[in-house]
Amino acid sequence: MGFSGGFSMIELLVALAIGAAVLTAGVMIFQNLTVGAKSSGTYLNVTLGTDTLTAFYGMNQTALDVWVAPNYGRRIAADELKDQFFADVGRSTAVYCLGRAGGVRNENHPTTISVPAGFDGRSLDLPDAFRLQLEASLAATIGVFTAYRGASNAPNLTIFLLQPSAEIDELSVLAIYEVDLITTSTPPGTYASVRRYVGDTLTGYYDVFYQNSSAVAFSPMAVCFERQARTSLVEGSALDRLKVAAERPFYFVWWPDPAMPALTPQAGGGFATADPRAAYANMGGQTGLFFVVPMFPSL
Repeated sequence: MGFSGGFSMIELLVALAIGAAVLTAGVMIFQNLTVGAKSSGTYLNVTLGTDTLTAFYGMNQTALDVWVAPNYGRRIAADELKDQFFADVGRSTAVYCLGRAGGVRNENHPTTISVPAGFDGRSLDLPDAFRLQLEASLAATIGVFTAYRGASNAPNLTIFLLQPSAEIDELSVLAIYEVDLITTSTPPGTYASVRRYVGDTLTGYYDVFYQNSSAVAFSPMAVCFERQARTSLVEGSALDRLKVAAERPFYFVWWPDPAMPALTPQAGGGFATADPRAAYANMGGQTGLFFVVPMFPSL
């Protein structure tokens, strides 16, 4: 005997009602996301100069089409570079964050840094110690980086990541990250660029343009926390408040965030002079790209 079966009218009505509810919910969610989205779909032709574009991207042109912040597509690119950065940190023996003054580019991307015979790597226990060794080894870097301890208030940042070296007379460079904020006049605003180099090869980047936003507002980009043992030498609140690392020194690092509409500093927060947070309170709310980075990841 054959068998015939199907849905009853009640079952069909229930199924249709559930389908309609799901479809309605989907439409409402899409509508809310569309209405609530604040990602800019605008890009502008930003004049940066041939020297800058050649140094950054190897482009022989004076201007570049750049997406205007906030832009979530550029934030995805930033997250991809962030993931690469953390992968690099995990393979590094040492990380050194060096500040650069406004308008100063770093075009020095060595894969090795020579050091004298008998060199003791433990002497490079602060970013400025690395800067001095870099200048002694590579004359072209003299004057490129600014001296600092504690908070680097320079408007640009270079991060050197070192890896194990097979030679006793050289340091091996895994990768170099460059963070540049450039104030522009055509159109007025700030161009932000974060790039990764291996040697002179650009291997990754993201950029974004903040209209009518000042570059000097986004600092410090890096704060170095020294070992707590250094508190035995009193050097004043600006330095002593950052001597808090129980074991190994580390950094706070900030990158410009394409998802933020502007580079706007936060109010100071009223922290006491001796409070470490007083050194970087204005960075609160400026970016979601905030990292804690050990100076010696392999230890």
